[in-house]
Amino acid sequence: MSIQHTQRPRWEIDRTLDGLIGRDVRVAAKAVSPPSRNGDTARLFIPVGKLFLPDNSLAGGLPVFFEGRLVRFERKIGVVVVYLDAPSLADVSSEGTALFRGKLAVILHGPAVVELASPFRVEPLPGDPDNYSRDLRAPQAQFEFPFAYGRSRKTQTVPDDAGSPATLFA
Repeated sequence: MSIQHTQRPRWEIDRTLDGLIGRDVRVAAKAVSPPSRNGDTARLFIPVGKLFLPDNSLAGGLPVFFEGRLVRFERKIGVVVVYLDAPSLADVSSEGTALFRGKLAVILHGPAVVELASPFRVEPLPGDPDNYSRDLRAPQAQFEFPFAYGRSRKTQTVPDDAGSPATLFA
């Protein structure tokens, strides 16, 4: 009688997180736990709506994002937990309630152990401090060309073929 080892299938979130280990990331949080100093694996997760923010207010129904350097992650069926350290750009990045891509949200820094909100949202943070504030206003800002901001041009926003707004330069 042989014992066969069954290998768990890898999900897209596994591949995404594997590629981001060691990098600064922003994750959408469902619940959070402080990191354990003694390596204890039994965790008490607090729903993000019950978190007290740095200004002593509650996060309430606002979306909560954590930023930090991704150390490792664990995935169980339907649940992904990430372990974050402090972000590299902590002195430049926002913390607390902020306008995030046109909506009010809460942004907090690691270290923390975060259970990801569903659908899973994980994105790398820009490495350049100048791109951080643009990244809060628009997704994929880290891929913008810096020379586009050096000129004064007339712009017009129109929907593209998919219905998303696109900016046209005159």
